[in-house]
This record gives sequence, structure tokens and C-alpha cells, in this order.
Amino acid sequence: MYCCPNVNIKDGDGLPLHICDSCEKELSVCYQFVLKCEASDKKLRSQAFEVIADFDTCSPKIEVKLELECDNDDDHLYQDIQNDDSTVEHVEQDKLEIKLENVDSKISPKQKQYKQRAKYKGVEKCTCSVCGRTCANPSTYKAHMRSHSNEKPYPCPSCDKRYKDRGTLTRHMNRNHVQQKRLRNFICENCGKSFFSKNDVKVHMRTHTGETPYSCSLCTLRFTQISALQRHQKRHTGEKEHLCTACPKRFCTKTELKTHLLAHSTEKKYSCPLCNVLFKYQSNFRKHVRKHSEPNRFVCNHCGRTFSVKGNLKSHIDKQHSEKSGQCTVCSKNVANMEVHMWRHTGQRPLKCELCTSSFYEMKSLARHMNYRHKATDRFKCTVKECLMTFPSKPMLDFHVAKLHSTHIPYPCDRCTRAFYRKNDLARHKIATHKERLT
Repeated sequence: MYCCPNVNIKDGDGLPLHICDSCEKELSVCYQFVLKCEASDKKLRSQAFEVIADFDTCSPKIEVKLELECDNDDDHLYQDIQNDDSTVEHVEQDKLEIKLENVDSKISPKQKQYKQRAKYKGVEKCTCSVCGRTCANPSTYKAHMRSHSNEKPYPCPSCDKRYKDRGTLTRHMNRNHVQQKRLRNFICENCGKSFFSKNDVKVHMRTHTGETPYSCSLCTLRFTQISALQRHQKRHTGEKEHLCTACPKRFCTKTELKTHLLAHSTEKKYSCPLCNVLFKYQSNFRKHVRKHSEPNRFVCNHCGRTFSVKGNLKSHIDKQHSEKSGQCTVCSKNVANMEVHMWRHTGQRPLKCELCTSSFYEMKSLARHMNYRHKATDRFKCTVKECLMTFPSKPMLDFHVAKLHSTHIPYPCDRCTRAFYRKNDLARHKIATHKERLT
């Protein structure tokens, strides 16, 4: 306890005398880590001293041999050279350099020290004109500008994906196509999740700290990742580069397109493990499973009645416990607004259209009438030759094409031989005839 935490422990201080089992295990791990650090430090320092000692033993020794007497008859030719002190010093210096080179060749690479070369010395920093980010050099600026365009010059050799920089491609290859098993050695200290790299942990920690370093220049929203900011900025520009292959709809992100493609498929890959009911969308599957695990988790504060869906609780409060609600004396129904409901029985239609003579007793009926009759009546046009029909909504156009220009009926009943042109007609048929609801 004295080695690991920065806590002063004294006898008789009124604190617990014993440590719990879980804390004792954690303390043991911390103490082992302290011992490991001390042993590593001692070993590294001893190795450093050995390297210095080896270098001292390999230091060059300079020996200059001087011959005072010589019997050679040709010595008079070198008399001038021997008397020149500067020349002798020059020769000695050459010998010293040769011996130093021989010593350097014997020294191991670990003993050699090199100065790190400064890259892009004298190059001015580049600032992005789109987001204002400052890049250290032109190559970094060029790679950053790809984040504002669709340029992806680095394809994956194992699949059809492409990336904007080589680092992202390498990370994709290591995570998906490398044969050896890579370990998630980087663990979050708060929630225990593991990651492949230290940068992933750094980005993940923002979910705990609430840090949002990337802000939108057009609104007040902030984001934890630059990729989320780029997806958000497409909302402001209206850019929708992902096109559906089954219909003319376009989407901002690939995730939205992937979710939309489920509407064109009949596959139901989510199955309930308790009742074997199939679902197409994961959200509907989760809601259904929650009914089994938490059947009545929404409780009414007025009467104590419980509901499995929050919307049913809201409907119950509006019909039973609001100021305008009540029980109709004509049909005995509990309604959210008695005044509006009584218009059905009296025949009153106080909500009138300003562009025609139609009138309604519900606001939603008036809104539907305005959208389908007076506002966007020619939004969807029939693409069949020699057909000039236009419709305000896509379901109306689909119904028109299926009924008049096609021989295929898109919604057949799996319990009988009947088929329908609209999905809601099939739903009403199953409820009324087969007592079954669509999932």
C-alpha cells in the first residue's frame, strides 16, 4: 500500500483495518507492476554502462614511430619533408582518421548515433480553404483534400473497397484480410472495450469525456470524429451521391441507402428465439423481443395500468386522463377530444378547404387533402409511354402502374389465392379474414 497509491496510512486513523478481496487483487497487480518497472530500469541502466565501457575499450590509440637515424642513401631526398612540422601533423591526422574508421566499423549499430534529419525544412504550412485545417507540408495537405472529394486512389487488392490514403488501406488490410489473428491489445479503462490501435482508443475515449473537437461552420452541432462532421455537412449542401438501384431515390450516406434497400426485398433475417416470428427490420425485432423480456414496463401514473409500448401509454393518457378526453354517450368510446369526436355524430364539418368547397371534421384529413389535391399533384409522373397521369405520392403512382400497366400483382396472400395491389389492402384482408397481422 505504501508503494502504489498516494495515500498516507497510519495506525488508529479510524479507517477500515482490512482490505477487500477485489481491491487486494488489484493492489497485487499494481505492486507487481512496480517491481517490474524497478527491475527493468536496473537492467537497462546496467546494459547502458556496458555499452559505454565497450566503447571506451575500443577507443583508438595513436602511435607515431619516429626514426632518428637511417642508413638509406635516399634520405636526403626527403629532408625537406621531415623538417616540415605541418606535414608531419597532416600525416598523423590521416593515420588517426584511418584508425577511427576501422574502430567505427567494429562498433555495433546500437552504439552509433545519428541525428534525425528534418523533413520539409523551410516549407510553409498549408491551410485548407474548406475546413480551415492547417497541414504541415504539401503532401499532407494533398491527402487531406481527398476528404472533401470522392477521390480514392488506393484500392484494396482483396475486395472492391477503395480508400483515400495508404494508412487507411493498410488498417483495412490488417483487420479484414491478414491471415494471422490480430489481438485487441488496447483496452478502454472506463468500459473495458478492446481495440486494435491506440488511436481507436483515443477516439473512443471521447464518448466518456464528452469531447467534441469538430464543429460545423454552418450550425451549432459538434462531433467527436471528422467523418461524422463530413457526413453532417452533406445535409447542408444537399449532396446525395448514393443512388438506389431499384428506385430513383438518393441518399447522403451509405448506411441510409443500405437501410432503404430493405424496403425492396422480401427477406426477413431476424427471427424471434421465443415465438419464431420473422422481421425484416432490426428495430422491429428489438421492440418485439423487449415485449418478452419486459412485457409491461410503461406504467400509467393516474390509474396504474401497464403497457408494453410507450405509444400505447401516451394514447391511453390522452383518451382517459386529459382535460378534453371523455367517454362518448353515443358510441361508448373513450376519445381524446370529445368536442371533435361529436362532429362525427352530428355531421358537422367545420374545417373547410380554402381552395375548394371540401370540408372535414379532422385536421389530419384536411392536411392530407391539401397535400394530395392542391400542392404537389404532379410530383410523380407515370413513365409508361402515352400515359400522362401524375400523382402527389409514390404509393399512388405504384398503385396506378401495378393496376393499369402491369400484369403482376405485388402483394399476394400466403393463406389463400387472393392478391392485392397495395400492402395496406393485404393487411386489412389478413386481419379481417385470417385474423393475422403483418410483421
